[in-house]
Amino acid sequence: MQQRITIGYDLLKDQTGNEDQSEPLRIDVYTSEYCTFCDDAIKAAKSAACRLSYLMNPVEVRETPVDNNPDLIESLNLIALPMIQVGHARIIGIPTPEDIERLVHESVLMR
Repeated sequence: MQQRITIGYDLLKDQTGNEDQSEPLRIDVYTSEYCTFCDDAIKAAKSAACRLSYLMNPVEVRETPVDNNPDLIESLNLIALPMIQVGHARIIGIPTPEDIERLVHESVLMR
């Protein structure tokens, strides 16, 4: 005989430790004004963010130009542009929206 078990959302939220579900997930896109592919990377990131609207947390795309910021380039160990980062995972080059969605899903699972 099968038995159905129902666990309330509040109980699950308390167990995961994620009290604040309103904090947005960030897709960071590092760009340069001289990069010919950076606009395509930003479009892919925005497309992925729209497609991920079903997530409980909002998804925010943040563009960060690295021109005239050698400290940022060094701290990120940036070797090529565009670079997209979600959590600790990175994509260097022109991603598809599906590639970025995969990074977001992995980031959500690692939280």
